[in-house]
This record gives sequence, structure tokens and C-alpha cells, in this order.
Amino acid sequence: MFINLNDIEKLTSEQLNKLYERNFSDSLFEFFKLGNLVVHYERASGIKVWDKEDNEYLDFMGGFGALNLGHNPPSVIEALKSHFDKPNLLQQSINVYNGVLANNIGYLTGGKLPISFFTNSGTETVEEAIKIAFVYKGEGKVVYCTNAYHGKTLGSISALGTKSKDKFPHLKECFIEVPFGDINALRNVVEKYKVAAFLVEPIQGEGGINLPPEGYFESVREICSKSNIVLILDEIQSGLGRCGSMFCYEQLNFVPDILCLSKSLSGGVIPVGSVSVSQEIWDKTYGKLNNATLPSTTFGGNTFACVAAIETLRVIMDDKLPERAKKLGEYALMKLNALKEEHDIITEVRGKGLFIGIEFGGLKKLHSAKIEQFMMINIISKMLRKHKLLCGFTANNPAVLRFEPPLIVREEDIDYFIVALDDVLDENKNEVTLAVDTLISTVRNIL
Repeated sequence: MFINLNDIEKLTSEQLNKLYERNFSDSLFEFFKLGNLVVHYERASGIKVWDKEDNEYLDFMGGFGALNLGHNPPSVIEALKSHFDKPNLLQQSINVYNGVLANNIGYLTGGKLPISFFTNSGTETVEEAIKIAFVYKGEGKVVYCTNAYHGKTLGSISALGTKSKDKFPHLKECFIEVPFGDINALRNVVEKYKVAAFLVEPIQGEGGINLPPEGYFESVREICSKSNIVLILDEIQSGLGRCGSMFCYEQLNFVPDILCLSKSLSGGVIPVGSVSVSQEIWDKTYGKLNNATLPSTTFGGNTFACVAAIETLRVIMDDKLPERAKKLGEYALMKLNALKEEHDIITEVRGKGLFIGIEFGGLKKLHSAKIEQFMMINIISKMLRKHKLLCGFTANNPAVLRFEPPLIVREEDIDYFIVALDDVLDENKNEVTLAVDTLISTVRNIL
């Protein structure tokens, strides 16, 4: 039967679970069930979410970086409400909100990337960046990094730095992989091949919150400029205040040719992405009259998405969220490194701002990403069930617990996270006890 919105509240938890399992994804439901992670969240505000029984949780995942302002940021919601009478989708003429949002992003880049156009998601943004690089260069390879993550469409998944991409057809002949942070590897590829673009994250998010070596990006910029290679920077997860500055590249002493943003660009309220481009590259590609309609999209840059993004950028600036992330990130790193000294199972804590990874390096001895996942899920489940904390691991390196709360998090919230993780790790002092506990928990969840 067809279910109306008003009828959803009348359904039992068991009925809702069955609908998800039967009609959406039985495999994903089984994954969540094995980890004892099936919870029906009812409402959310700021860093807090509540389930149907009105239990309160603190969100330290932050929508994988999409919720820098927290859940349902009031001013963004109000901005949308006040613009609901505007036409959202009209392609017969210009949309003035496109120009305003593009202007504001250009302003935040100091005028270095003055042109922006808009997509619906992070992976679409990467796709457009790759396409514009090919239009600009005409031919050549796209170089990307081991453990990179840039999305899951066929183009962006070709730049996935793990073997998972082998489950899909991808553009092997156009893409070349190099180790992240290895400037000599990049230089060797550039000397051997005709390269159109280098696609890279300033800090690898799903790769495990991996930071570049000192001076790496200054050398990258030099190589790309010398060889006329388009430097595409994926700041979809690291940008918009997350790392302690509006854009992470500001701390690394270089400017990309193309900047990719998404996730928190609209405060996580409406899907939106942006491709911001240097004037020179734009003029030689989509800036030509005969190419004007090439980047067109039905929903990309719609009025509501732009309104949400314009207001989000205002809040990030006015509330000084980058500065807040820098200060609280330093505090979190201090507390987490102190925790590392108490638990040998933690081998490294690294990150910038509120983009931090906690690595359980001993799990690598297992030589199985799937086993690593289940052991980390056991920790995540205990954080959820015992301490009412939402957290997760990085997709390409499941041995890394991500610390990525909304930028409005407080010191006392961070303290609570530290105490909770300390308690969970007291129960699992090493990889052996964690493995045994994971096996017991998994069997219990199956039964």
C-alpha cells in the first residue's frame, strides 16, 4: 500500500525496519543490525539528536563534514522559509542567486577563484572539475592519490584510491595513482606522461585523516604551474571552516586552479556543490560562448540551494567558526593525545581543526579490512549504546575512528567524548580482547 506522510508515525519500529530492509537495502540493514546500530532518530538540533524514546545523543560524525553548523541550523531554515515564494527552477533566464553565491565564494578565495558554478553533490562537483580540466588541456591523464576518496560516480570512482573501484567499470586508461604526500612520485609521473590534472585532497578524509608532509603542496603547486597541469583541490570535507580556516589550502601556502566544495556549503540542509575556477581556465573552457551550456544541470544552483549556501557562508564568517574550529581542535588533539598515552591500542592521533583521526594501528596486523570494520563497529556501537555518542570510522581506512563534530561543539562535549572513549577502551585494552568482544557482540546481534 502507499504510505502517506501522516501515516508514518502510526507505524511500529518493526514495520519501519521491515520497509527499510525489504524496499531499500536488506544488505545495509543487516550491516547496521550486526553492529547493533539500528536506531530510529526522531529529531535533531545543533550537535544533538533524539530517538523515538527521547534519548539524547551527541553527534560526533557531523554528517561526514556536511553539518559544520550542526543539525537544522535555525538561520538557514529561516532564510529558506523567507524565500519559498521565489521560483526555484527556471532555466529560461539567469538566476540572480547564482551570481550572488559565486561572488561570495570568489570573495572568500581572495579573488583568486572568481568564477563558480553549481552542482548537486560532491561527486558531481569532482566530475565537473575533471571535465573542465579535459576541456582546458584537450588530452592527458588525471593523477590522483592512494587512499583518495572523491565520490562514487564512474568518473570520480576512477580516482578512488582503493581496490573497491575494481567492482565497477572505470576509466583505467585516463587515471594514474601516486602515493599521497610523495612529491617525487608525482614528479616522475609528470615527466613520463602528458598530465591534464592532479586531483587531490589537502587532508585525506576517508583515507584516514592523513596530513601532507611539510611543504608538499608548495612543491605540488610549483610542478603543476611549470607543466601547465590543472591542480584540482577537493575540499568537500575539509573546507568551510572544518580545519581551522575557511579553506584548508590557506594553511598550506598555495592556491588551486579549481576548488571543489559541497557537503556543508548549504549547512547540510539542501544538496549543493560548487566548482570554483581561476579566470584563465574559465575563459578558455566554459567561458566561451559555444561552451556556455556544457555545465548545465536541472537542479544544480537552484534558488533554494543558493539561498541556503549564501546564509551558511554568512554564519561561518559572522560566528567565526574557522577560528572556533582551530581553538577547539587544538584542545581536542591535546585531550586525545593524553588518552593515547593511556591506551596502547591507539597508535596515532592526527588532524587539523575539528578534522581528526584516532588510529588503532594494531588492527592492521589482522590484514583484513572487513575484520577491522567489525572491530571498529564494536567500539562505535558501545559509544552509541552506552554513552549516546554517534561516531564512525573512515571509509578507506577502517582502523581510524573519525572525530568530526559540528563546529558548534563545546569543550564540555569534547570532554564527554574523551571520557566515553576512555571507558570503552578500558573494556578492550588490546586487539585480542577487542576481537573476542567483537565476536561475542556479533553473535548476540545475529541471534
